[in-house]
Amino acid sequence: MRKFIFAVMLILVTSIQNIAGAANFNNIDWKNAPRFNSKAEFFKYIKECEKNCKTEIAVIFTNGLLVNVDEFLKVSTNSQYVNITWLNEKPVKALYETGIYPGAKVEYAYRTGNTSILSADEKKLYNVAVQIVNEAKKQPTPLQKELFLHEKITQKVSYYTAQTNSKAPRHCTAIGALIDGRANCQGYVDAFYMLGRMAGLNVGKMTGVANNTPHAWNSITFGDGRIYAVDVTFDDASFVLSDGEYNNYIYFNAPLEILKTTHTWEAAYNPTLQPKIDGRYFYCTKEFFETDGKYFAFNARSAEEALNYIAQRISKNGYRFSWGMAPYNSNYANTKFSLNRLVREILPNQYNFYGQAKMSIARRGNWIFYTVDAQSNN
Repeated sequence: MRKFIFAVMLILVTSIQNIAGAANFNNIDWKNAPRFNSKAEFFKYIKECEKNCKTEIAVIFTNGLLVNVDEFLKVSTNSQYVNITWLNEKPVKALYETGIYPGAKVEYAYRTGNTSILSADEKKLYNVAVQIVNEAKKQPTPLQKELFLHEKITQKVSYYTAQTNSKAPRHCTAIGALIDGRANCQGYVDAFYMLGRMAGLNVGKMTGVANNTPHAWNSITFGDGRIYAVDVTFDDASFVLSDGEYNNYIYFNAPLEILKTTHTWEAAYNPTLQPKIDGRYFYCTKEFFETDGKYFAFNARSAEEALNYIAQRISKNGYRFSWGMAPYNSNYANTKFSLNRLVREILPNQYNFYGQAKMSIARRGNWIFYTVDAQSNN
């Protein structure tokens, strides 16, 4: 079962060497190495290398420039770790040797048709990923593709973390997530990045802090350029009942106004998010209306309206679980108050429904989010 949603320390094992005699370093054709005198230009180059899963990046820095490990990893989000070998002279010759996340390598292999770069475990991951992606591509809209992948990951993964001396622990990768069935936030992120991009979605990565702990999550960019956050780790098993754990969807295409209430990040190294909730946010999607709430939930104009809609779904459609959001109201943000209002007043008086229900309420900024599990006494 998925028992935890807490983020863990990002395990980014690195070393910096001041050794000019390293074998790889001496084999570089330095005459043709690109030169950089600004971090911005070098960062663009890193992103291009990252797209092509380049694991050795040799550059020459001028004007006293040098990019350290932390800066490199903030830009190259697909590098799980990096070693730097550099020659302390002017201009500075530097070699960055990176370990690429398995999910990023699988995505590259799928995109280029070159599976020769994959290890035995990565080939297993490739086969699993292709099966999932083939199913996802059958979904009619990008949002439904995205939801399908979100659900597949949460079904397969249990949150897990452990101390390790390894530079590339399995539970910090898509291998841990989809092969072993256990992963930390990095594993969730690597898996969603891999599957999303293989399915044709423009998925990226973000890093920062959540719950006062270093954390990683995804971003997704749609055709109109709007960017949202997707935190599969935090959505997974976020609603706990006596008979199991269930997802919430607060961080499914979350805009800035939602994410900033629990997450912080450096703007310089992360994308600019859509500022406000719109029709791509899980609880506001038009897919909800088209599928009668089978997958997507709703955005109510008031907490009372939210409870009425939940009651309607429970009584008429027979849905056991209901999700919804509403503007913050201090009375309705109280679980006991809202649950009594739903079970003792709205359901029996308006729908002649008698039963039991359990409720979870989360507040994020100016919004409250309901998750309800209801069962009839009949």
